[in-house]
Amino acid sequence: MLARSSSILLTTLLSACTGSPQPSGLEQRAARSQSVETPAPATGSTPATPTSAARAEPAKSDAKSDAKSDAKSDPAADPVAAAAAPGQLTARPPEGTELVPVRLALTDASAYQITTIGMVAFTGVRPSGFAREERIELDECEGADATRRCRLTHRYVNYEAEPPNGRIFEADEKLVDKLVTSHTILATGAREGATTIAGDATQAASPAGQALADVHRFLCLRFPDEPIGVGAKWKDVCHLRTGGVVDTREVIWELTSMSKDPEGHARAEFTYLGRYTAPSPTGDRSGTVQGVLYYLLDAGEPHLLKEQISTRSDPTSNFFTTTTISYQFARFKKGKKGKGKKGRTTAAKGRGLPPGLLGPNATGGMDIPGLPGMANMPGIPNPRR
Repeated sequence: MLARSSSILLTTLLSACTGSPQPSGLEQRAARSQSVETPAPATGSTPATPTSAARAEPAKSDAKSDAKSDAKSDPAADPVAAAAAPGQLTARPPEGTELVPVRLALTDASAYQITTIGMVAFTGVRPSGFAREERIELDECEGADATRRCRLTHRYVNYEAEPPNGRIFEADEKLVDKLVTSHTILATGAREGATTIAGDATQAASPAGQALADVHRFLCLRFPDEPIGVGAKWKDVCHLRTGGVVDTREVIWELTSMSKDPEGHARAEFTYLGRYTAPSPTGDRSGTVQGVLYYLLDAGEPHLLKEQISTRSDPTSNFFTTTTISYQFARFKKGKKGKGKKGRTTAAKGRGLPPGLLGPNATGGMDIPGLPGMANMPGIPNPRR
């Protein structure tokens, strides 16, 4: 269960240095933000706290540099990527690179608890943090290796948000928090077939509930159909419910590194970068999404996913919404008394984790540093400018 004390949650949020976006309420906050002129930070000023560092400020760039950054983060700007189907390679690794098949293990009757820690920063508005717990279960599995597939069932468990925007965030969450959704997931991570929506009848019949029919419940993880090596890139188009709305992500994934821990177990790091679109009452919000996935190759399981989303209310605006999010995966097992027990997605302590990624209190997945270089990646405004 998440801590009910706001002070405890806030400490957790700041130590995690993470976050996520907001929509329904986002539109309201974005409109308010644009009515307030935010003075530029003094030259040479240093952020005093993680909260001040997370504040989104207007990016200082001209139209040419903006266009260049957008092109780097937009798959449609690359003819090869634009023509590629989801899961299809857009770039192959160098000749002679070791190739390995990457698949989700999809163990029948298994369950994961995903703990999300997020921070949403609006220009001119103090950033707000939130925490969420949700659970996914796998069953009705069939096939093996590349042909493996299972039914994935998702449900929300708990949610809490901090001021000043916490009430808006929580209101958005309560639009769907009693719903249970299911769809088929393939070993590549691809979602297949229709999604069933069950639970509270009022929520299920609402526009927010019906929109869940398009959501990928395993956080849009996607691997190509063929074996890959470091340097391989592939395309995906996927939908998540982020900040109260169902967004669209058109991204290019890349296998950036593979290594082995001292026990010889393989692990990999994947990154993705691309175009982000989310609906709003005043028109689509567009921007960029980028992230990194730490993955356990031997186990066929994700361990940690970190991403950042940056959007503008319109293409000419200097007011941004910047969201950073950290998703921690843990196996979930029911104890003898029916209560749940969480454990890492690694079979052995620390197995498969990049050195220094998690601190000594990593069991809850809260002691997580920010993604190195995130603020300087193409297409993302630097909040410290």
